[in-house]
Amino acid sequence: MERKSFPFELEEKGLDPDARTFKGYAAVTGILDDGGDIIDRGAFKKTLQEGGHRVKVFYIHDFGEPIGKPKELKEVPRGQLPKSLQEKWPEATGGLFVHAYISETTRGNDAMTLMRDGVLDELSIGYKSVKEDMKEDGPDNQTVRHLKELKLMDISPVPLAMNPAALVTDVKRVDVDELPLWDEEKPYPNEHACRLKDPGQFDTCRRGTRKSDGKEFFVIYCKKEGGKMEEQAYRYPKDTWEAAEARAHCKEHDGSFEAAAPEKAAASLPIEALIQQAEIQRQEIEALR
Repeated sequence: MERKSFPFELEEKGLDPDARTFKGYAAVTGILDDGGDIIDRGAFKKTLQEGGHRVKVFYIHDFGEPIGKPKELKEVPRGQLPKSLQEKWPEATGGLFVHAYISETTRGNDAMTLMRDGVLDELSIGYKSVKEDMKEDGPDNQTVRHLKELKLMDISPVPLAMNPAALVTDVKRVDVDELPLWDEEKPYPNEHACRLKDPGQFDTCRRGTRKSDGKEFFVIYCKKEGGKMEEQAYRYPKDTWEAAEARAHCKEHDGSFEAAAPEKAAASLPIEALIQQAEIQRQEIEALR
């Protein structure tokens, strides 16, 4: 079995103890790595179709230390890579996107802490080469091994890498204080809204933060009594998010979008919505202390 590692950056340092997930790119295609290899776009197609459900997350490739499992694993084209990666690596042709859950074990907790702190700041794949081709298309006509088909074995957070390109785009975090479930009156005066689930089915909610392409937005996490946290809605500050880009992000997550209200509409908002806004502002001020 061979291995390849890809560095990533935490856009948000934090951890959601309920969700325990991270998102990122376990491999980037089209980039020459330090081992003289290039993973060609499409190399993961067959392995994902036939055995993607068997891939696990391990602690630094130690098969005696399984720590989680991908919730989503797919090969994406260049256009779906983060803008920062596209700009820095114009030769990138796509990537292997992973959204993984980390189990609540001792080693799983260690891994999440180290990722949050930027210690395990790279992702690595374990694989077997199925089809490859040697070409003299590297710098100064050096011979490059093009990996055309791979059998994916595992994904691991690691401290060292060969390929300087992949990014972790999100590690979840929620605020500690729980909020009472609020009335979902919209539009809000300062935030665009994206409803993912009906708030009426939950008992309590929390407000957390996340980033997308370097822009912070808010996530409303809700749960039923005795249940687990679920994403109920997103909020996009309108001073940093244009309505069109917030709408596009919401659409990517199958949400129902509504743009922020004009400032003059704030005074006519229902009293419940005004109370909600005041409570959110109070929590944000407390978080800065």
